[in-house]
Amino acid sequence: MNLKVAVARCSSYEKGAVEKAIKKVISLSDIKDLPERVLFKPNMLSARTPEEGVTTHPAVMETAITLCNSPQKVIGDSPANVEKPIDLYWEKCGYKDVSEKTGVPLVKFNSSFMLNLSIDGKQIEVPVTEYLNDFNVFNIAKLKTHGLTLITAALKNLYGLIPGFHKSVLHSRFISPFEFSQFLVSYYAAIKKYLFFNLMDAVISMEGGGPSAGKLKKTGYIIGGSDAVAVDMVCCYLLGIKPSDVPYLKIYDDLYGLPELDIKGDDLVPVKSFLVPGIRKNRLLSSSVLKPFLKFLAKYFRAIPIIDPAICKKCYACEKVCPVKAISHDLKFNRKKCINCLCCFEVCPHKAIRVKKSFIARIFT
Repeated sequence: MNLKVAVARCSSYEKGAVEKAIKKVISLSDIKDLPERVLFKPNMLSARTPEEGVTTHPAVMETAITLCNSPQKVIGDSPANVEKPIDLYWEKCGYKDVSEKTGVPLVKFNSSFMLNLSIDGKQIEVPVTEYLNDFNVFNIAKLKTHGLTLITAALKNLYGLIPGFHKSVLHSRFISPFEFSQFLVSYYAAIKKYLFFNLMDAVISMEGGGPSAGKLKKTGYIIGGSDAVAVDMVCCYLLGIKPSDVPYLKIYDDLYGLPELDIKGDDLVPVKSFLVPGIRKNRLLSSSVLKPFLKFLAKYFRAIPIIDPAICKKCYACEKVCPVKAISHDLKFNRKKCINCLCCFEVCPHKAIRVKKSFIARIFT
């Protein structure tokens, strides 16, 4: 059976435009039974304003919440920087205002239960918010590029159901893009039974140095569907890339096969010249012809975080989020400890961290 994905044009975050687009997506998705209890999960990567385009836009959140008639609703997410008060995130991202307008409470992921995953035949346990015991997830993601997974969309957004600092710790266990993508695929296989619907904020997306320091580009769509993999495939088509270019979609295809799609709604017009760093590298790494040379090239492939002292505000978000304690309090990197997970780059609210690439990395990303 083909998986349905609904697509609606949306030219701005003006209330009428967003409402029209989301109504169309929901109508075309043929949602039959609403869950009694719904957890609305945005992308709340960092305490940034809606205008910065790092997080799910509050207009999309408010409209989705208003149109969902479930009797019990909550809004929740858990950013990696647990040292920063989550109330600051709610206010800065605009979700406190959404909560006040809709009457839907904001919740913290303070308690968790263990989810069992199977990765390459090995069993591991991952903590996820206890709200999954009672609520179905309405996943409201933001379309952006990502240094580790190429893009962050519906599937990657579910990573936020893992409470706080545990996300950073997992980066220390699954270091490479392939290992982390393997984890994401196994995680999705275990978490998808709690998922109700995926809605993609692709009105304004982030290209280049995403997920927090890239450039904003108008992409002009709201996309939705019950399956996160299917929604992410449509996002790839919108950005003008192949699903096989994205590591976790390639792994999903190898394990389960990518689904056939039934795309409903407006014509999907690929965005011109959307910058997605890393595509050439991923195509290189999947090339059977070049396979014998990959190990040789790998030792010359480097992408390391660098702090710009002229921009740095000494908020210490980078130090606090580092899973291997590779950043000292005077904001110096211990390169022997650093695993180049780029968590520091993701959470920096001031764009004070850039990624320095080796010559080989610059060629292929």
